[in-house]
Amino acid sequence: MSKLNICIDIDGTITSPYHFIPYLNEMYNKSITEDECITYKLEELYQVEIEELLQKFHNEYVHSYGEAQVVEGAKDIIGELYKNNNIYFVTARSETLTDITTKWLSNNGFSEIEVYLLGSDYKIEKAKELNCNIFIEDNPSNAIQLAKAGMHVLLIDTNYNKEIEHENITRVNGWKDIKEVIEKYN
Repeated sequence: MSKLNICIDIDGTITSPYHFIPYLNEMYNKSITEDECITYKLEELYQVEIEELLQKFHNEYVHSYGEAQVVEGAKDIIGELYKNNNIYFVTARSETLTDITTKWLSNNGFSEIEVYLLGSDYKIEKAKELNCNIFIEDNPSNAIQLAKAGMHVLLIDTNYNKEIEHENITRVNGWKDIKEVIEKYN
């Protein structure tokens, strides 16, 4: 069995896909529910420019990154996968979030895994550089880009990515499914 190179997004994959919604609701005095999150585009949900949203969020709610909970199964399964594969966190988070991200990863038992903060949703170059075999993602546009570039994507099923399909995308319901797919991949 050869080692796989597995890239994992952070937000929405090892954390809840809806983690930021309560913070954004508070910030914009809204009451958007998980069921209403049918788009990944926060600017559409909150009807503001994305740059404004991110600037305000990072000024007033940056602490939210450190308050995220690891979703069920992620820690144990990533730990198991790490023993026999090369695991990398590849996130669209900005480099300005390096300290809070690395501290959170360390506090949650992921300190051994390399993390790449790209500051962009464009992950293809980093995935190619890492010779990625499998990319675990929740963002619909990232999943399609990676799949079209020939990578196998495990797409965490969410309300905002229901319509995404591609021959290189396998929809998964959680980390138990991810483990099963990766075991069969080899």
